[in-house]
Parts: sequence; structure tokens; C-alpha cells
Amino acid sequence: MDFKPNYINAKKILDNFINNGLESYSSKRNFDLGPKNRSNVSCLSPFIRKRIIHEKTILEYCLKNNKYGNIEKFIQEIFWRTYWKGWLEGRNKVWEDYNKKLAFLKVDINFKSLKKDYSKAVNGNSGIDCFDSWVNELVTTGYLHNHSRMWFASIWIFTLNLPWELGADFFYTNLLDADPASNTLSWRWVAGLQTEGKIYLASEENIEKFSKFKFLNKSVLEKKPKLPTYINYPYIPPLFEEKEISHDEIFLITLNNLIYSDYQIQKIKNYNVLFLDLRSETSPSNIKHKYDQEAIREYIDFLNHKNIKVKCLKDIDELVDMCKPKKTIICDYPGIGYQLDKINEFSKNYDIEFKFIYDRYDLMCWPYARAGYFKFKKQIPFFLENINN
Repeated sequence: MDFKPNYINAKKILDNFINNGLESYSSKRNFDLGPKNRSNVSCLSPFIRKRIIHEKTILEYCLKNNKYGNIEKFIQEIFWRTYWKGWLEGRNKVWEDYNKKLAFLKVDINFKSLKKDYSKAVNGNSGIDCFDSWVNELVTTGYLHNHSRMWFASIWIFTLNLPWELGADFFYTNLLDADPASNTLSWRWVAGLQTEGKIYLASEENIEKFSKFKFLNKSVLEKKPKLPTYINYPYIPPLFEEKEISHDEIFLITLNNLIYSDYQIQKIKNYNVLFLDLRSETSPSNIKHKYDQEAIREYIDFLNHKNIKVKCLKDIDELVDMCKPKKTIICDYPGIGYQLDKINEFSKNYDIEFKFIYDRYDLMCWPYARAGYFKFKKQIPFFLENINN
């Protein structure tokens, strides 16, 4: 799959999926046909992750010549990512606790005792053929089929007995489409922390049914794992304060919002536009780093062709100097995750105010992500009806 990170390629992949895979998506989506054949899934997630193509755009094109009832499953999958992000916005402590535990595991003596098993897992030497194959695919392509991600996480947690936080971090380090909300909460869901009393347990039979892998021994995977201790995180309604802005201020581009729309061009054309790499997470894998760098180059080229000049900054100090004397920065809201953490840290340390611009689609959907997805998806007809408001 060609994941060249620009809108033209994203639209090409979307058109191909609409013409060749959309109608059969519901019946074929669970099959992992291998890295050379992704015809049964859209492969749009790396583009959605950076908003190279917007969920709204995908929904509009899919529904242009298709009835909702005929493609309902795919539409629901688009809204899953929206739901996860909205759910985490109201439970920031989940993100904070995950990162605290991850930091502890990486430096504490407890991780040293796990290091041998962890090393075997991330180097594809677990001895479980399917798992080791997925490791190789992940680190060489930056992508895994969603069903394989679920199997992978289940084997990591329940068969290899490794902390889910380390697995989520391994995914985030390597996946081109890794999103703080979708990635973290999906791992929590598999581990039994997202829905009380419910885990996702991979089985040899299910893997054989939906992939190319066969098990000579049907007793390889854990069958009766212990349920984890469930912690309830209450929903705290987030405050999305839209402050008054002026066009003599700085607009900062982040990797989370490489938006190619005409609306975006009109929005930023009068600003002093800057880019600074705000990634503060674990160093990305080589393939992910190259992908991110290419995405930035493609986007800046696009803006240049629209007569919008972008200054790429080397470091925080250069950004601080650019902010004088107003000390305010305009930025599309990046969502809870590493980039927002970096922005908040930067704002606190240098006394610089960030004024966020919020996406209308997000603001419409996120308030309904208070509870489970079942309640959220009941609102999908409402979302679609009001998507252009």
C-alpha cells in the first residue's frame, strides 16, 4: 500500500475503496489477507490520523452514491475513532495514568525483570509464529490490519504476560496511524480496563479463520486469564474555550492537523505561519519518522503552492523569539496526547498563551462520547444530518 502522505494520494485511495471495497466491507473486513492485499479495508487511517483527509470528507464521498444502510458498518468504523477521541477528552486522567505507568515500567526494576521477555516480543522472537510475523510486518511497514492488532494485543497481555502499557507504546512507536486516544483505549479495551468485566481474548480458531496462520498446537494461547482490577474514570466535561484572535499573531502547524482544505487556506493565509516538531513521545521508528517528515514536506509544499510561506523552526528557543512581544500562538487543537502535553509544557515554562481553533465536527460529536460506543453510534444519523452545520 502506498501511504504517500498527501491529500491527492489519500483521495485516490478513498476513490479506489469506494469503487472496489466499500459495498463488501461489512462481510470481508475481518479477514487479514496479508500485507500485499489490503483490498478489503480502506487503509485511510494514516491520513485520517494527521487530518490529511478529514472524516467529514470521507463520509460525504462514501454517502454520495451509497445508502447509509448499505455501508453502515464502514460509517460506524469512521465514527469509532471520533468516539475514542471524545471519550478521552472527558477523561484526561486515563492518559496521565497511562504515561505515569509507562515511565515507571521503563526505568523501574520491575521492567528489568521483564526485559528478556519484552525483548523477545518486540524483536519477533516470542516463538508464536503469527505474533512474530505481525511484529515484522509492523516494524517494516508501519501498519497492521485491525483484527491482527486485537490478536496481537491479546497475546501480548494474556499469553506473554507483558504489561499492556508497553504494548501500547510499542504500537505507538511503530504505527503510522497511531493516535493517542484510539491506540491507548483500544489496548485498555483488550486488557479489560475499558469495559468492566470484559476482555478480548484471541483464540487459535479465530486467528486461523480470519488469517493465513495455522496452529499445530491448539493450546498455545491463554484460555483463562485473570480479570484485571477495573478503575472507573468519571467523565468530566471538557471546556473548549474559543478565544478572540487577530491576524497579526502566529499560527503554528502541528503534525496532528495537516489540513488540505480551501477553508484551512483561507483561515491561515493572513498569519505568520510556523512549523515546529512538537513530538515528545518515545522516539518513533525509522519508518514512522520518515513518514512524518515526508508528511510535513508534502504539506509545506502544498501551502507554498497556495502562496502561504511556512517558516520551519529548529527548536523551542526560536519559537519563543518569534512570539515576542505578544506571546500568543494560534493553533488547531491537537487533541489529548503528546503534542498537547508538549504545548502545555511550553506554555507554562515560557508564559506563552495558546489560542486553539476547534474543529466543528469534533465539537458536534465529542459531547456524545460520555459512555459506551453503543449509545454514541445511535447518534450517527444525527451527526450525518448536521455534518455541514
